[in-house]
Amino acid sequence: MQTLDRMCSDQNRLEDVRKAALLGLDYVELGESQTTLYVYFLGKAPEKIERANVVITGGSRIIGIVVTSLRVVRQKDPTLDDHLELRVDKAGDFSTYTLRCVALDESGMPTETPMQGFDRFYASVSFSFKSDCPTTLDCRTQPCCPAETNDGPEANYLAKDYESFRQLILDRLALIMPEWQETHAADLGVTLVELLAYAGDSLSYFQDAVATEAYLGTARERISVRRHARLVDYRMHEGCNSRAWITIGTSIDQPLDLSAIYFITAYPGSPANSILAPADLVNVPATEYEVFRAITTTETSQITIFASHSKISLYTWGDCRCCLSKGSTSATLVDGWVQPAASNPPAGNIGAATYEHGPDNAKAGDAPPSDTGGPSRVLQLKAGDVLIFEEVLGPHTGNPADADPKHRQAVRLTKVTQSVDKLYSSAGQSDQQPAGQPVLEIEWDSEDALTFPLCLSSRQPAPDCSCMEDVSVARGNVVLVDYGQTVSETIGIVPTASSAPTCSDCCTPASITITAGQFAPTLTREPLTSRQPIEVTCSAAGMVVQDPRTALPCISLSEIPAGPLFTATDAQPLFTFDDFALPFGLAKALKDKTNAAAQSLRGKLSKATQQQIAAWDGSEPLPSTLQIALLGDLTTLTRTWSPAIDLLESGPDDQSFVVETDNDGYGHLRFGDGVLGMSPEAGSEFKASYRIGNGTHSNVGAESIRYIVFEQETLSGVTLTPRNPLAATGGVDPEPIEEVKKFTPYSFGNVLERAITADDYAAIAKDNARRLAIRDTLIPADPSICTSRFRRLQNAKAVLRWTGSWYTATVALDPEEEEGADTSLTEEVKLYLEPFRRMGYDLQVNAAQYVPLKVTICVCVLPNYFRGHVETAVRAALGSSKPCGGSEGLFSPDRLTFGQGIYISQLIAAVQAVPGVLSVKVTELERLSSAEMFSGPAKSEVPANSVFKLGPLEIARLDNDPNTPENGVLVLDMRGGR
Repeated sequence: MQTLDRMCSDQNRLEDVRKAALLGLDYVELGESQTTLYVYFLGKAPEKIERANVVITGGSRIIGIVVTSLRVVRQKDPTLDDHLELRVDKAGDFSTYTLRCVALDESGMPTETPMQGFDRFYASVSFSFKSDCPTTLDCRTQPCCPAETNDGPEANYLAKDYESFRQLILDRLALIMPEWQETHAADLGVTLVELLAYAGDSLSYFQDAVATEAYLGTARERISVRRHARLVDYRMHEGCNSRAWITIGTSIDQPLDLSAIYFITAYPGSPANSILAPADLVNVPATEYEVFRAITTTETSQITIFASHSKISLYTWGDCRCCLSKGSTSATLVDGWVQPAASNPPAGNIGAATYEHGPDNAKAGDAPPSDTGGPSRVLQLKAGDVLIFEEVLGPHTGNPADADPKHRQAVRLTKVTQSVDKLYSSAGQSDQQPAGQPVLEIEWDSEDALTFPLCLSSRQPAPDCSCMEDVSVARGNVVLVDYGQTVSETIGIVPTASSAPTCSDCCTPASITITAGQFAPTLTREPLTSRQPIEVTCSAAGMVVQDPRTALPCISLSEIPAGPLFTATDAQPLFTFDDFALPFGLAKALKDKTNAAAQSLRGKLSKATQQQIAAWDGSEPLPSTLQIALLGDLTTLTRTWSPAIDLLESGPDDQSFVVETDNDGYGHLRFGDGVLGMSPEAGSEFKASYRIGNGTHSNVGAESIRYIVFEQETLSGVTLTPRNPLAATGGVDPEPIEEVKKFTPYSFGNVLERAITADDYAAIAKDNARRLAIRDTLIPADPSICTSRFRRLQNAKAVLRWTGSWYTATVALDPEEEEGADTSLTEEVKLYLEPFRRMGYDLQVNAAQYVPLKVTICVCVLPNYFRGHVETAVRAALGSSKPCGGSEGLFSPDRLTFGQGIYISQLIAAVQAVPGVLSVKVTELERLSSAEMFSGPAKSEVPANSVFKLGPLEIARLDNDPNTPENGVLVLDMRGGR
């Protein structure tokens, strides 16, 4: 009862099914003719079973096996199991077949549903028609969780001794230490001389500075270097902030407005309560804690957190010593029933579902999937949500302190299915609830596949030795946050360069011509936060990764338009930002009909607001209805400006601006000129709302974020516990000027933007990082991409072929960890390569041309070794798969690629390295033809130059699978040994 992702050493369920009032299949025995099968049950056979109820599927070369007769043998002895005696129309091949007992439809045809009374896990049994064939190999395979591989830490190989380490630390400190200038005292005469010298030096310095900033190689200002690099399409980045996953534990189901809260790290003297208000931080310096905010949009800022999602147990189906193997993409969670009388909270978008919809287009408010139609479930998970798997107990000791903190990972769900295990009952189950244990089967994206084996249950240390559950759990209520504290400031009014009246003529009335002055404000707080905009992604890992070169500053500008100009003076805004905080003065001015500027604003308000102003008597306080209406109209009159990387693609009506950071980290705003981006009008007032905090400083460790701050409201009677099980990652420091000068001149040739030659097609195709980065953009063309596994390429080759009228670029693919590229992979790569295709050329993507080999080797075994054991090791050394806990075979797909020849010396070295081998001789190495698949004794046919050569698009293959001999045959002549 093993699945691909759940590997259990103790199969307790088998015995539980045998004891329960359920039916199940145990094993299959073969008769001598291989057309007679004896199928044994777990206890007794069903009362009625027909030939049509038994279905045999599977097979590689021989398929469609049909049961011709059936006889039930019932045992009177209660200790013996009943069995079926089946006869089939033909014997199968060497592959694995599956025998199932299924129900029949109304017409008597088999269905996919197990027979009534059968346990879902034991309604089928796998067997092989060749299990009784003589062999010297051990056919039993032991399930195991592969050992985790530890990546070594990054090392600076240039730092080797005391002086070099000291210099390394000093170089780092030199970047953040200010420079100190020495001053001198002098008398009046020296002062006058120095004053004149200073004036001349200032003029000379200014001239030199202008000439210095004119060239990339000599420029010293960050803004100048940025503009020079952009001319050759090199984007100098300003770093980016970090992102982290936060899980919120709660005592009750609770709605949250993510736009009105933020999270902070612990600080000296921080309270025990994890819920804070802004008043609690008044006397705490802002440098004592780090601020993180949820990444949301206007539509997804409202969520609901559930108490049941604070800690979710993983289900092991009654077994013990279970784990999710490395690379798993599915699991089962323990669910529960909700009492019918209980009021359920509205299902909101939880966790990452608040940012993007899942691949099945789940939206806020959608009910979770259900296949039972019965009572409500406790878990409210759905596709698009994010879970964090976490090891909370030591697998060997049961002590929480022994839990491995590296065994934590966030995954984004792509499929959620409700199910029921009818063998077991849930704790506290009432009579009104259906029988069985409710469970939730989940799947997640392949890019979130587990990077380590996750232990689910283990044995208690002796003398207890009982099964210890919940070694690892899942955490829900997950929110994606990023680093940065929000601040706001008024950055000024656009100056008026000139204002002159114009005379009227026959076509235009008299007016005042206004020319706006230069407006380039500088932010007063630093460093400005930069981050990559959140994009549609299928995985949780993809939501955390950022590209600093595409990051935008976290800033938004609000503009109050200029008011009418009645005389040739400086233009002024229609109203001010102070009016939002104190609207009484503005409302008072709007009632003054002699105030021309106020009456101009009053004409832009809604009719309902104008009527309320007319009805107001002018007394304090300002009526709440008038205040709300007035502030709403003022907000409507303001305009919002958005940041851009540059203004090269902006039009004259685009309200975009660019932030350029100087050497000290302060941001300078640059607006358009009316052609490339809108130019701000004279008299308009701007207010900036932005975030500060950037770089590697934001990469806080795991368990650092511990407090939630409510900006407007307070909560009582609820316990909220925010924490980040995983460290914040992605924070990058601004790119140094020296690196920009070094890489800019060659940047245009580093990235292939178009495929011209055959090597260009191959280079772009095998760039896995680039294909993964833009994979989500292919979803509109192929929606199945988001739910399919991302398959990396080991290599790719391409050729340009003349078809008689045009060229066709043929690209061959060699995927990682497998042989052969199926249609889904070739179609995905074709969609990925289409934008790079040269105009007038056709594009064709195929799998590689695999060349099956026939290899015959004579092996002499040492006298004190078993011949069968040595043969097993030799086959593994020359195999195409990686054994559990072992190393790759010589013909593993990842060790062979296009045009790579096979040397006889490689074969000899691989076999000779096996313990127990005395001598090795390769007697045959050639292409396998159809006539040689089942040939007899080997002939002495080896390449004359001791190397088997292949073509540029060919890859050697030696699967040595008896079901598919056309994929390569290995013949071993074992001699000696025991």
